[in-house]
Amino acid sequence: MNTASRSDSVRGGGGATGGRTAIVSAAVCTDADTGSYFELAARAGRQALEAAEISPDRVGLVVNAGVFRDSNIAEPAVAALIQKRLEVGLEYETGRVPAFSFDLLNGGTGVIHALMTAQCFTGLGDVEYALIVAGDTHPSTERGRADFPYTASGGAILLHSSQSAGGFGRIYTSEAAGAIAPTAWANLEAAGTDGRNALTVNANVGDPLALAQEALRELLVGEGLQSSDFATGRAVLLAPAPIPGFRERVAYQLGIPSAAVAGIDPFVGDPYSASPVHAYLSAATQGMLDEARSVVFLAADENSAAALVYRPRALVAAEPAS
Repeated sequence: MNTASRSDSVRGGGGATGGRTAIVSAAVCTDADTGSYFELAARAGRQALEAAEISPDRVGLVVNAGVFRDSNIAEPAVAALIQKRLEVGLEYETGRVPAFSFDLLNGGTGVIHALMTAQCFTGLGDVEYALIVAGDTHPSTERGRADFPYTASGGAILLHSSQSAGGFGRIYTSEAAGAIAPTAWANLEAAGTDGRNALTVNANVGDPLALAQEALRELLVGEGLQSSDFATGRAVLLAPAPIPGFRERVAYQLGIPSAAVAGIDPFVGDPYSASPVHAYLSAATQGMLDEARSVVFLAADENSAAALVYRPRALVAAEPAS
């Protein structure tokens, strides 16, 4: 399955001149013909670029927030491998700032942190377009394994500087108290020569709902959002799917209508690191972003949660009364 969406308010455009950061397009790929995260992420990246009608040579930054990857590869950076598949910045030209890429790994909340990191480059005009990719797969690249709880997929979000956008707010986070127990590891001693395909996942060791509530309550206060904003469609919450019924449960706990929360189709499962992209496209498909002034990105796993507000349109100050 492939899904892509474009924001017409920031389509195309000239060179980056500095300002706020806008989401230009987004895409996800869950094609069943491959179990490679590299391929799934690259396909999603191409779809995001095609939806925005932007050529790869205009992308100056690629950030990978995906956690689980083919063959447990650690070097080179996964972002560099995906950058190569997308043909971004493969040739240096005189006078042109070369494209670069890096991994930003922070469990299920990586995309949230990547959005803020990319904004540091697009907002200052250092790069014209930034592409964030995320997603996960079992290191064996086998699909549908019972011992891997996450959906194999790739997601991509394309960002660009825009004076008409409101940009992103600050990040609000919460973390599990006490020592953090490992939730995924490769037991190389037990795997022997099959270490590249080895992975043990124990994702049932924390409470992502409680962590999400803590981060969201701080966000609502810090960003001045109220339940009425969600009830009227001015605000939309994008929810991941770390546990069954997460979308409905987080809406109930916050006291906002579940209709204002865009989740992930239960048929898809849990896309883990790519969840914010799946939820964003779900909201776009349902028309929830058409009138929204505040789009709340949320990511949560068993150890931490992160949330931030994206404002598609710049706030216009009211003219003083005459």
